[in-house]
This record gives sequence, structure tokens and C-alpha cells, in this order.
Amino acid sequence: MTAIDVPAGTAGAGRAFLLLIKSFIGTGVLFLGGAFVDGGFAFSVAILGVLAILGTIGMLLLVNVRKIVPGSFEEIGHHLFGPVMFHIVLLSVGLSQIGFCAAYTNFVVNNSVEVVSRFSHGAVHVSPWVFLVIQGCLYIPASMIRRIQSFAIFSMMGMIFVAFGLVVVSYYAVDHLVEVGHVDDSIVQFNPSRFALYIGTACYTFEGISIVLPIANSMKRPERFGMVLIVAMIITTAVYVFIGSTVYLSWGENVKTIVLFNLPENTFVSIIYLLYIVAIVCTWPLMLFPATEIVEREVLKLVAYGYAKATLRREAQYAKDVERDEARGALLRIASAASVSIHTVDTAARFAALPWTARKLYWVQNLIRLCLVIFVLVLAYLTGDILGKLVSVIGGIGCVPLSFVWPAAYHLRAFPEQGVWARALDWFLIVIGLVAAFYVTIMTFVA
Repeated sequence: MTAIDVPAGTAGAGRAFLLLIKSFIGTGVLFLGGAFVDGGFAFSVAILGVLAILGTIGMLLLVNVRKIVPGSFEEIGHHLFGPVMFHIVLLSVGLSQIGFCAAYTNFVVNNSVEVVSRFSHGAVHVSPWVFLVIQGCLYIPASMIRRIQSFAIFSMMGMIFVAFGLVVVSYYAVDHLVEVGHVDDSIVQFNPSRFALYIGTACYTFEGISIVLPIANSMKRPERFGMVLIVAMIITTAVYVFIGSTVYLSWGENVKTIVLFNLPENTFVSIIYLLYIVAIVCTWPLMLFPATEIVEREVLKLVAYGYAKATLRREAQYAKDVERDEARGALLRIASAASVSIHTVDTAARFAALPWTARKLYWVQNLIRLCLVIFVLVLAYLTGDILGKLVSVIGGIGCVPLSFVWPAAYHLRAFPEQGVWARALDWFLIVIGLVAAFYVTIMTFVA
């Protein structure tokens, strides 16, 4: 999932469809083949269909809520449930994006190690941390970019490379099936010991609800968004089922976590590795962008609030006659100056309570962004050997609540007079989402 920046009321149905497809279908689909091993063939295909239906319902519920409660995902939560929900949604979005970036960082590391090994015919082995450092040298300067439009051309390049790579993976999987003449003997219909990992990975692959509101808002005719979304989800699900099924039926339990590693060793396949590396490097800063904005804003808000309290204490020492209520009011006014919307263009105006020049604020923001990138790289290093579990946990903790629980809760609160069946659907999504989130997360660690 990446950030979307499209002016309101400017996109036709075709452009909205392409934006949805670009957001839904990414390198995460390459984890599906290995995930099918965890779930089993029949179970995996069925869950993809169920998640597609429930995910589409969740997105449509969220769009309906926005018709009467304007704002972003987290702002709607603040309006309906208060500041606690605002920060819960921000936490879900932030953790998901950070998790995506850590997983894709490991993806690049693993691909890079494999490329070097294949080009050198196994004679050269480079430690994974070397490629982590190289990525850091690329991502740190990119994270300092403030304008999301600057990533547009790189995002398009990444999408083209990913699409080409999926075609190649599909070709080799089908070719292997034809060459062998039958599906792999290790195929099972259901894997009772590891199916929870599959559910998490499938949710990770499907997650894209955070970009639904910006895309719906960008359409010239918003009433057509529902049909555009349904078509996009049908195509996305068909792609997922085709890729996951052909890969699993072709290589069975021998499917690697990253299916590229199942492809034959030749120069053309090595080029595909390189294209995927370039695709992720090009889109990585865009994936981190929402988390960067969230972390930056919340950290500076805390700093501004702390400065306001310190200022108040100093002033109170020299102004004993200031009434306590007035002092508290001053504190709130100063602290609220730090709480300007994340979408404010003038970054210096967001934190007017801080006694910093625009230049100092700029470098403080850069320091926060630097720390965030380093945190993601460290997380990627620590989870390098459990990439499949990392993907599943991200799906369970971050993606499930965003896709099912919060949209249904919003809809339940925004439409209190809705019918019994509509309320039952909302509660069904809430309950099934919470159960799935806890179960998938716990079973992933157990497995």
C-alpha cells in the first residue's frame, strides 16, 4: 500500500480503476505461493474469495460513512469515537506501513544475495547486512523529500516492473507444470498446522483500505466508485488466485517464501530479480510516507506540548497572580497550536508553539525521518530469517483491523438507525476481524 495524491474531483473511472489496481497488486503477491503451502490449495483459494468479499464490504462501508462524516480515515474515527480512536487508527496505519517497508527491505536483501550468487555461480557470497546498508544509503535521502508528487515517476516504474515480473513468474510456473505433466505430489487441500499463517499473509496481500478514501474523493462521479471498486477487486482476486495456484500446483511444498527463488538459474531470470529490486527501491519511500507523516507529527506534537508545559511553569514562577484556570487555558492554547492537520502545507505553521526557526524545524524533521528509516532497517535485520512470519503478523495486527474492524465500527456508529441485517453485518465484521487478528497473530508466533 502506498500513499495516494490525486486532486479531488479530477479522476475518471478509468484512472480510479488503475489507481486501485496499482495499490492492490504489488510485490506482496509473490508471497502467496509460499503461503499456499501453509494453507493448502482448497483452503487458500476459498479464503482469498472470502477476504475479497469482506474486504470490499469494508471499503464500501467506509466510503458510505465518509458521505456523512468528512475527513480522512483517522479523522472520521476522531469524529465518531473521540481522540482514542484517532490514535488507534494512526497506530494501525503506521505499524502496517512500517511492517510493509521492513518486509520489502528483507525482500530486496534476499533478492540481492541471490542475484550475486547466481551471477557468480555461487563463488561470491555477500552478507545480508551489506545490502541493508546500501538500502539505507538510498532510503535516508529519499525520506527527506516532502512532496509526495516527487515519487510519481518512480511509483509508475515500480508498477511496470512488478507487472512484468508477475507475467514471467506465471510463465515459468505453467511451463513447469506442462513439462512435468502433472501437479506436484505434495499438494494438500488443507494444512491444519499452519493455516493461520496463510490467513495473515492473505490479509497482508489484500490490504489497501487506507487508499480507498483518497481515490473515492478524487473521482469526478463518486457514485460510480462502488462499481469501479468491485471490478478492481474481482480482477485483483483473479490475479491472486491464478498466481498462487499455478505456483503451488507447480512446485508444491518446495515453493520458497519468495517464489522468484523457484525460477531456473539463467540471465533472464536474474534480470527479473534486478527489476524487482528496482521496483521496491523505487516505491519504498512512498510506502513509508504515511508512517513518516504520522510519526513526525506525533513526535513534534509531544515536543510542543512539553515545551508549552515548561514555558507555563517558568511563567508561573514570575506571575503568581495568574489564576490556575487561566494558566491551564494558556497551556491548552499553546499545545493545540501543535495539533494542526497533517495535511497543512506550511510545516512551520503546524508547530507555532515551538520557538524554532523554519530551518531548525526542517532539520528536526529530518532527524525524525532518519531515526524512522534506521528503525525500519533494524527491524528488517532482526526479522530477516522469519520473513514469512513477519508478513503474517503484519496482516494480523495491522491489516485485519483496518480492513474489517474499524470500517464496520464506523458504520455502526454513523448509522444508528440502520436495519437489523445491516447492524448484524457490521457486528459480524467486527467480531470476525477481532478473532482473526488475535488468532492469526498468536498462532503465527506459535507456529
